[in-house]
Amino acid sequence: EVLREAVDLIEDEVPANNVGSGNIAGVELGYPVNKKKKLISDENLDTIKSELLKLMETEKPFLDSDLNLVKLANKMNLSSHLLSYAINNGFDENFFQFINRYRIEEAKKLILNPKMNHLSLLGIGFEVGFNSKTVFNTTFKKITGKTPSEYKKNSSDL
Repeated sequence: EVLREAVDLIEDEVPANNVGSGNIAGVELGYPVNKKKKLISDENLDTIKSELLKLMETEKPFLDSDLNLVKLANKMNLSSHLLSYAINNGFDENFFQFINRYRIEEAKKLILNPKMNHLSLLGIGFEVGFNSKTVFNTTFKKITGKTPSEYKKNSSDL
């Protein structure tokens, strides 16, 4: 399987001497500077990204309020280190940013769904995997530019 090959390639992709000269902007620092490691090939990174996106759409693991990097990595038969690397380098986000983006997209769907009117906005936040009102509201506003209530009101005005 391609994902297994990606794990096997880690040793092959990490340079033996992964240390820079310690010279930044022409100033000699006198100590080595670590460069960013490339753990896997771009092709294997793309494969892991595709598998992750497929998992997120089909199984919606982000709805689990107890989801963490280790649990998600186990679902994908990857090490948490490799999954973290794939999310960081493949999506330019950390694990929580990646998961919370999915949670907010799901919350937006639920807010607009008339069948979910029985739930409060906080209830929707809990339904999509958030554990706290503050994190839900803050994340929602950061991603959409609106609070959940502003989003609901603006959507009902349409």
